[in-house]
Amino acid sequence: MLDIKTGPKGDTIKVDSRWLRDHCRCSKCYNARTKQRLFNLVDMPKDLKAKDLKYTKDDSFLEITWHDGHVSEYQIDFIVSSQHDRFLEKLEKDTTRTLWDVPTIEKNKSQLYFKLGDLSTSDAMVKDLMGSLYRYGLVFITDVPATTTMTEMAVRRVFPLMKTLYGEMFTFAQDYLHDDITYSHDYIGPHTDHTYFCDGAGLQALHCVLHTGEGGENFFIDGLQVAKELRRRNPKAFDILSTVHVPAEFFDKEECHRFSSPTIRVDPVTNEIVQFRLNLYDRSVFDTIPQTEMCGFYESMREFLSIVHEPQHWWQLKMNPGTVVIFDNWRLLHGRCAYTGQRAMTGCFVQRTDFLSKARLAGIIE
Repeated sequence: MLDIKTGPKGDTIKVDSRWLRDHCRCSKCYNARTKQRLFNLVDMPKDLKAKDLKYTKDDSFLEITWHDGHVSEYQIDFIVSSQHDRFLEKLEKDTTRTLWDVPTIEKNKSQLYFKLGDLSTSDAMVKDLMGSLYRYGLVFITDVPATTTMTEMAVRRVFPLMKTLYGEMFTFAQDYLHDDITYSHDYIGPHTDHTYFCDGAGLQALHCVLHTGEGGENFFIDGLQVAKELRRRNPKAFDILSTVHVPAEFFDKEECHRFSSPTIRVDPVTNEIVQFRLNLYDRSVFDTIPQTEMCGFYESMREFLSIVHEPQHWWQLKMNPGTVVIFDNWRLLHGRCAYTGQRAMTGCFVQRTDFLSKARLAGIIE
């Protein structure tokens, strides 16, 4: 470990020598144009030692000469800002997401609606949509002609599409094109899609292009708000749902997908919730834990679902032709009431990595 001076008052931080050597930004170790490392860790000496440390440019830079003769130069600000404690400080100050219940989302729903014409002519409006989508987990695009083609055009204005077993764009009604409850008149409870995929879609877009009957209201629940409440009421239940892998599967004549993951996926570094995988319909044979642990799991799931179904978390609305909803499939639980008559929905999915990439380029997240 090296003591690195960080300011005029003589403050220091301890930094590992190997970390410093790994983060050398000289032209031999780093391609500044592509932002890619060239240094191979296997070439790092086992007995790595700093032979000489020299502070330059009013102590804002550090030059290290290593015992093998290699010279590295670092900005002090870069070293300081790259430390783990600074990373955690940024997370604690993060205000880019708003957890919501029904009163909160109703109060702020004016931030969720965007006209297709405005999005088509304004990059600033697209950025605003991205900001609202990341903050609340869903947005609506209005004035969209009720066709698959126009729905696709509206979504592509913001995101590239994800190809799945349904293709890039899909349309479903009550005809069973795939063996899935989606193709029915039935009530569909709160869930996330693609629990059986290794990498479920990050976003989903839906557009009701036809409905001649009654019912069919959609509802959305903020999983982050529900999980926060579960963590407060029953920390043990939260821990169980964030560690026990639940198997899921989808299969028909041409497809067979299986995957298992915790219901609540938590980042092991930040302890933040990063994804919900909840779909009671697509569960496979539950064989990932011993029978002696089943009681704890089922009790934890029951408590989680009871919070999900509390009225203050359940935002229900009628989706009519002309309005596309885009929502965060890793964050929100969604579902549908039973309906009568003819009803057709068209939509698509967006990969999580594409969603976050767009958000970073727009300056919404780092």
